[in-house]
Amino acid sequence: MAKILIAEDDLKLRAVLARFVAPGNEVFEAKDGAEALAMAREHQPDIVLLDIYMPKTDGVTILKELVPKMPRTGFLVVTGNEDDRVAQECLEYGAFDYITKPINYDELRETIEARLKGVGR
Repeated sequence: MAKILIAEDDLKLRAVLARFVAPGNEVFEAKDGAEALAMAREHQPDIVLLDIYMPKTDGVTILKELVPKMPRTGFLVVTGNEDDRVAQECLEYGAFDYITKPINYDELRETIEARLKGVGR
């Protein structure tokens, strides 16, 4: 069982992502960046699905703060197609990959599974 944090301010997308990753995993949901920071510190998730643009704290700031402190956590950025430059920047700050919106759920599943296998799950 993996611990997965979904940091997404869009309630509907967050709910869909939570249902999608829930089978066999422990899922936590954050509605904004500040909540994501607190939940990541508290739960030490294996994977964080991280929206770039959220209220209170953005995804880039979260990466800068948490990646050095949580080296075993995989940060997967969820971004709009127009955010390619920012997504590349997120990779430089330690995200292991990014997924564009609208989300291809087969790609998301494969990306999460590959990361979990890579950290010994």
